[in-house]
Formats: sequence, C-alpha cells, structure tokens
Amino acid sequence: MHPPIVKDIVLIGGGHAHALVIRMWAMNPVPGLRLTLISPQVHTPYSGMLPGLVAGHYSFEQTHIDLVRVCAWAKVRFIQASASAIDATNQTITLTGRPDIGYDVCSVDIGSTPNQNIEGCEEFAVPVKPISQFYQHWQALQHELLNHKKSSPLKVAIIGGGAGGIELITAMAHWAKNKRCQAQFCLISRGNQLLPDSPAPLQKNVKRHFSHNNIELHLGFESQSITASHIHSKQQKIAYDKVFYCTQASAADWLKQTPLNLTEDGFIQVNEKLQSTSHDNLFAAGDIAHQSAHPRPKAGVYAVRAAPVLFNNLINYALNKPLKNFKPQSNFLSLLALGGKVALGSRQVFSFSGKWVWRWKDYIDVKFMNLFHDLPKMTMKEPALLDAHLQQKMGIKDIHELAMRCGGCGGKVGASVLSDVLNQLTPHDHPDVLVGLKSPDDAAVLNIPDGQKLVQTIDHLKTLIDDPYLFGQLSALHALSDAFAMNATPHSAQALVQLPLAQEAIQSRDMLQLMSGAVKVLNEHKCALVGGHTSEDSQLNLGFCVNALAQEKDLLHKQGSRMGQVLILTQPLGTGALFAAHMRGLANGVDINDALAHMLQSNQLAAEIFYSVNASACTDVTGFGLLGHLVEMLKGCELGAQLHMENIPALGGSLEVMADGIFSSLQPQNARLRRAIYNQDSVVNHHKYPLLFDPQTCGGLLATVDAADAHDCLTALKAKGFSEACIIGEIIAPPESAIVVLH
Repeated sequence: MHPPIVKDIVLIGGGHAHALVIRMWAMNPVPGLRLTLISPQVHTPYSGMLPGLVAGHYSFEQTHIDLVRVCAWAKVRFIQASASAIDATNQTITLTGRPDIGYDVCSVDIGSTPNQNIEGCEEFAVPVKPISQFYQHWQALQHELLNHKKSSPLKVAIIGGGAGGIELITAMAHWAKNKRCQAQFCLISRGNQLLPDSPAPLQKNVKRHFSHNNIELHLGFESQSITASHIHSKQQKIAYDKVFYCTQASAADWLKQTPLNLTEDGFIQVNEKLQSTSHDNLFAAGDIAHQSAHPRPKAGVYAVRAAPVLFNNLINYALNKPLKNFKPQSNFLSLLALGGKVALGSRQVFSFSGKWVWRWKDYIDVKFMNLFHDLPKMTMKEPALLDAHLQQKMGIKDIHELAMRCGGCGGKVGASVLSDVLNQLTPHDHPDVLVGLKSPDDAAVLNIPDGQKLVQTIDHLKTLIDDPYLFGQLSALHALSDAFAMNATPHSAQALVQLPLAQEAIQSRDMLQLMSGAVKVLNEHKCALVGGHTSEDSQLNLGFCVNALAQEKDLLHKQGSRMGQVLILTQPLGTGALFAAHMRGLANGVDINDALAHMLQSNQLAAEIFYSVNASACTDVTGFGLLGHLVEMLKGCELGAQLHMENIPALGGSLEVMADGIFSSLQPQNARLRRAIYNQDSVVNHHKYPLLFDPQTCGGLLATVDAADAHDCLTALKAKGFSEACIIGEIIAPPESAIVVLH
C-alpha cells in the first residue's frame, strides 16, 4: 500500500530553481509529501541560451525544458495555469479560470519582467520577458526581415544597455547578417557607458564588436516615451520599425495584492533560508526573490545555486527539521555571447575573449540542459514508511484508520470531505430531477418526460493526467460520449470517485479540483449531477453513470451501415500510446497538450452533424481502438470495410512513440482482432498499422455517411472545430472470411 499523502508542497513558476528542485525530488522523493508545479507554460526557457537561440546556433528544443515531460518523469503533478493571488491565511493559490489550489508549503519562482515605466511601452514595444512571448515576436520579425523588399533597411531597436540587451542585439544582428537581410540594429541605453561594473577591456571589446557589425549605439539616451514610429527622450527621437525592451527587472503586479512582505519594487523579501519574511511556509527563489541580508543582481546563476538549499528547506520545513542558510557568492563568472560563436568573459577585474570562451560557455550551458534532456531511467521502489513527523501530523488514530480502510464501506471517503466539496459545487439544476444532491435520500429520483426513451451508459477512467481538474473534465466527456454517439441528450449523472489515501484536508482539495472539472463539463451539457459514491484507491479514478434522453426515431445506432457509404472519423488517434509514454516521462509536452485539446472537445456537435446528414451508423472510438469499434459496427450486417491507411489521422508524436516500442497496456489485447484484417501481411509494416489497435480516451466519433453527403458533412464538422475530420474508408462487400481490407 502506498503511504498516505500528508502534506502538499506547491511550486509556482517553472524557473531554473524549481526545475532543479523537481529533478532533485525525482532522485529523492519523500513518502507522505506531494510535489506540484504550477506553470502557464509547457516549456520553460534557459535564459543563458536565449541569445544562441536568437542567433540560430540552437534549436527551440535545445534551449527549453519540457516541464510536462520532466514532471511526469519525476512523479510531480503538473498544472498548466497562471497564478493570480495567494491567500496565506487559508493557504490557497488563486488560478485563472479554475478552482483555487491548496498548499501546506509553497515556493515562488516566476522570474521577472522588464520595467514598463516608459510611456507607450506596453502598447508599442515587446518585452524580452516572458521569453515565450518574446520568441514569438522574434519569429514574426524573422519572417518580416526575410520578406522585406524595400530599399531602406528595417530598423530594429532594443532599449536596455545591460548584458541581456547586448547579447540580444548582437544575436539579432548576427542572424540578419547571415540571412543577408536589409536591417539596421541599434541599442539604446540611458547609461553613459555599457556594463559600467565590468573591466574596461571588456567594455572596449563590446564597443568594438558593435562597430564591426554596424550596430548603432545610443548612450545617455533617457527614453521617455514610445510612439508608433519613434522612441523619444526629452531632446531627441530615434526612428524604429520594431522595438524590444530589456530594461531593469520588475515583479509581477499580482504579488502586490498578497499579504507577503515585498520590496518597494514588488519583489518577495526572503531571509537567509529563502523563506518569506512574513510567512514562514512560503519560500521564493530566482529573480522574484530579494534576500535582504545578501542583495544581488538579477542573474540566473543565483537561482541555480539556490536550488539545492531551496529543495532541502522545502522538504525539511514540511518534516519540521532544521533549515539551511543560503549565502550567494559575492561575484561570479560572467560569460557574454556576442552573436557569432564568440563570447567575452569576466570575473572581478579580469576579462578574456575569443571563440574558446564561446565554446566554454556552450559546454556549461549544454551540460546544464542535459540534466533535463537526458533523464535517467527511474527504477520502481517499494513504498517507504512515513517520516516520524508526518506520522505525528496524521495522528495515531488517523494512521490506524487508514490501515483499516481496505475495502467495503471501510474504504469510503469521510462524510466531511463530501459535504465540504458538495457545498462548493453548483451543478446544473434540472427540472426533471425530483430528488438529487439537495436531498438526503439514499437514491436519486428522476422524471422521464413523455415520449422520451432513457439511454443509460457507464464509463470509468484511471487517471492519465496529474491535474485533477483537467482529469475531471476528461472523465465526464469520456462518459458522455457514448450518449452522444447515439444522438441522445444528457439528462443526469452519478459519479464514482476513488481518491488516493490522504489526510482529509488533502482529499478535500483533490475532490474539489476533480469534481469542479467534472461539473463544469456536465453543466455545459445541461446534465445534472444527482449523486454518486466515493472510496479510496492507490490512485485517482473517476467514472460516471450517465442518463440521457432521446426520441426513438432520433437515435443513432452502432450498426446500420450500407454498401457504398464512406467512413468518417472526427478526431485523430494515438492517445493510448502518447499517454503510455507520458506516464514514463518520455512524451513531448507539446504533443500531450495537443492531444488534450482534442480530447477536451465534446462529441455532441459531431453527433448532431451526423444526424443532420442522415448517418446510418455511429460509434465513439474508445478502449477497443479503431479496428475494434469498426468490427463492432460491421457485426451481423454481412458487410466489410476498406480502410485507407494514409488517411487515418494521428496525433502529433503518437507514431514516433509507437516506433520506439511504446504502447498502451491494452494494445496487445486489441491486436488480437488483426484476424479480422483480410490482407494484414501486406500492410503489417505500414507506419500507421499499430494505430489501428491503439485504445482511445475521449476519442472521436466514427460514422457511415452516404458518399453524396460526405462533403457537406466534413465542411460542417470542420466549421465546428473538428479540424482533422476526414474520410478514412468505405463500406464494401466482405472479402472472404475477413471483414476489413487495408490499403
């Protein structure tokens, strides 16, 4: 039995320090503690390699940490969301567009953004941070530069004469020069000299590099305002076509609404243990933190060096053990990239330059990123015992109760958890629900309108994503899909919830996230949650019994295909393999996000479209895979099907993980149906062949439609967001003993 979850450690932001904390957790997880990362981005950039990315020396993948993949590998919950507030009293974090999330220990590493104290800056200029936003603008500018046909060059300016501004302007100029673009670059600094704290030889080297590469330098230019075409000081103005700013760091505005002690410019004040000076269960690191005893400039090196101490202190605070001090070094090695594979270096009064410095910098940066790219294979360990403090935190009574909760009614979640969560939910109020959640009866009582048939289905999912709110949505959509496939309208549902062993407070947190996601989907489909059952298991599971209504004449059935009809599939395949890879920490985060976007799309509109074009048969593609569900459609109708392998849509990354030998655990069982394929020997090596047996979660609909109606059907589907809907085959006479022909 896995040990119960006793405390939640929540990380806000995917900065360098937190990325390293996650890696350290993977190597040394603590039983009874749960680690969660909240980040609005799937990928977090390594700032040290950003100039190389801009210059064209590195790819996006080389310079970014895939947070989804790293978290899956480390067994850390990943929640893609933006934090907007912290309630330190109730220990909750407000997330945009979803329920608050609770914590016992919290850490903030959200970086910083350039100061926006220049009039018109927000409207006309692009900040260098967040880097994801900057990089999108840089990609757009690259396209513009490559297609610039005017005789006069495109003028690109960067405001900010620090190391970041210098590296970026030289990187941009290097890229444009290599591509032979018509461009003029300039750096604008309010200071009278570049890098005033650096050795004089390094300053001269930078200026010389600017001159050799025709980069304009405007020193002592105090930017007052930015308009659509000019940057203004009190006395001068500089024309531009595109302007970026890399000015002094500023903190996120939302922190000002929190009760945390902040500096005058909004950074979190922390002590030598990286704890907030106002709330000892909240920590901060990286640019967003200001260590009053040891103030240092905003530099990534300090976040990296702070990570081991931060990891130790987060864990030890949760375990009520002594914390360590972090004293950042007073000076550090500075390596400055200058566009081409040339760099300058300095430490204290010493400076050096040349291609060998760039190779040195490249070695350091690549070595750091390999910590997150070359993830070691983790071996399964036997569940360890709780730390003594966590046992004390649970209480002897709770520990004994947990040990006894092994089945039957003893495995039920406590009534207080249920009542706490139900009081915070607002399920759809259906007029036909006579007795539901609002009543204390033992069962729901429903009214079935005259002339309607009751369509009832049940489905259950094991957790495939760590975010309970997202998983709640997926589970509800998966259960509703069977009703949609029959063109029935959802009416009511009962939930079957299984929560991991945990303290009641943590179970309440998880239950609220889970059921908030589920109720969101149910409410969108005007489906009332009328009851359910809760119990405990080793992992999070959620299922629904769904009641739906339809007039008998309006029902779509699985069987009913006719000769000559075409087969239309509404969504790409591959969720089984992708999430099998995800659970092993081997899937690309972008691919997982793309898959989730498809999975979160309701099949209701697709069913309505199929009904409108008189589809003769329809089913949803789920656990049996495409071939399994197609065989079910053809049972008893003495017809066969011809599938066009190349037409079958696949989710991004799914074919790649299959080629690597990663499949869902259900794949072998589904593959037994290969006997239904007439000519499998000729297509068994086709790169899409394994896709036929891949089990789907929240898969699309498969329907047979008259060929004459196929174009209108596809046009309507694509207009409603089913962008990859396509014809994958047609209904034919059965070939000998088999029923499916592949081409």
